[in-house]
Amino acid sequence: MNGFDCFLNGFALIIKPGLRRFFIMPIIINSLVLIALVATSYVYFDDWIEAIMAVFPDWATWLHWLIRAMAFIILLVLLYYGFTFLANLIAAPFNAMLSVKVEETLTERVPSSALPVWRAVAREFSKLFYVLPRLLLLLILTFIPVINLVSPLLWILFSIWMAAIQYTDYGADNNGLSFKELRNRVGKKRLHALAFGAPIWLLLAVPVVNLILMPAGVAGGTRFWVEHLRS
Repeated sequence: MNGFDCFLNGFALIIKPGLRRFFIMPIIINSLVLIALVATSYVYFDDWIEAIMAVFPDWATWLHWLIRAMAFIILLVLLYYGFTFLANLIAAPFNAMLSVKVEETLTERVPSSALPVWRAVAREFSKLFYVLPRLLLLLILTFIPVINLVSPLLWILFSIWMAAIQYTDYGADNNGLSFKELRNRVGKKRLHALAFGAPIWLLLAVPVVNLILMPAGVAGGTRFWVEHLRS
């Protein structure tokens, strides 16, 4: 449960003197991105359904309820990953600075590659290129009979895995570790990583809590990096 301890400690770390000012901007960014995505989905969801139904012949109108249900599920998945990517992309420089300060608090030294925080934005695209083909594969598996019985579990495990990767990566990047090497190190601490990522995945759906989840995740992920992945 070391990973879970790191996650919980993230909330305590962000309210420490000297760290509090670094999580205000990520919270504002989280709020704006979430409001924009939910509002856009609410306004255009029916139009998207009608556009999809227009592809089908008239005799297939009875499939409307099924297509609507599947579209809603897919929309939730896209909202989850879209919110995660956009919020982390925009907030990446602030998250990088928060991670630097957390590591400095925990180790009493500045990380070796902490200065170019702009690099954190480019790092988000590395994660995106890692995620997209795997999302496509999961989407395909969802529509294959028999295999799709276990696809919900695969979606959950992958989401938890990516949560662990996302928030431990700031500490790795601040110390000059490549994204590929980070994945290898997290893979060697798989159970701890899943224990760290699972509460993040669960709490992302809880209103208000999900707004402070990003800075707390960054702080907890940095502690996870310091204690389990650095050496």
